[in-house]
Amino acid sequence: MKTLDRAELITVTGLVTGAAGLLIQKVAGVEMPVVPPGMIILLVVAALMTATRWRWTPVLAVLAALAEVAGFVGSLADADAFGEFAGASVRGAGITVALVAGIAATIGNYRSRKSAAPAPTR
Repeated sequence: MKTLDRAELITVTGLVTGAAGLLIQKVAGVEMPVVPPGMIILLVVAALMTATRWRWTPVLAVLAALAEVAGFVGSLADADAFGEFAGASVRGAGITVALVAGIAATIGNYRSRKSAAPAPTR
């Protein structure tokens, strides 16, 4: 297991929060599959970020968060009960945090790779 930097830790937290928002919506009665695909995607990407040393996993987090935006907007527009609205709000907050922190983590990983590259010899 790798040590996460701050941006990666915030990204994972956002992904898990987005999945928790989906769970809240499910419990509140929003019609969705037994196991929502968005929840699986968010949790698998969070697991990959914590368990692997791949530099590109924050890019997957950004893509997963972007994939959830349409579902979030639709569920927020259709929310007619407090639980549905609360779940959509938690989901939206999580994917927003994952999106912004995932971009920061991607940039940080790119910069650390550039600075870790050996200097060219002449």
